[in-house]
Amino acid sequence: MCIITTKHPSYIMIYVIIQFSCIFYLIFNTRLDSFNAFNYALLGIGFIIGLSAIMAMKLDNFNMQPTLKSQHKLITNGIYRWVRHPMYTSALTLCLALALSNNHLFSQLALLALTVILILKSNLEEKFLTQRFSNYQDYRKKTGYFVPFL
Repeated sequence: MCIITTKHPSYIMIYVIIQFSCIFYLIFNTRLDSFNAFNYALLGIGFIIGLSAIMAMKLDNFNMQPTLKSQHKLITNGIYRWVRHPMYTSALTLCLALALSNNHLFSQLALLALTVILILKSNLEEKFLTQRFSNYQDYRKKTGYFVPFL
């Protein structure tokens, strides 16, 4: 979820660059010959979560940067009933499958860096959402962060 504000931190683009650098590293260093049923299950779960999030939020609410659009809506239906950041859950699930396909230390570090960046981005988004939507705190209490019920 995202919003255009007159004042957003200059480091937001750095988050996005690090995020996609980690994802591309993991994609290009995936060893498909090492995939097993667990890796494929993670990929399937990640795709389902991502598609569910896109269907619930619609593309007009989608944004790569953790900012809110002027017409931004708080989505609390679909997968957003259970998880506040399903797109990040999807990315982490997909990238976990990729990282587990090899035992390179850099793959594990890329997954860790991606996790940290997505936590930072989601915290920033939550700050913006709290400022914009008076009911966000109630919604936040009822839903999981990246995983339902957590």
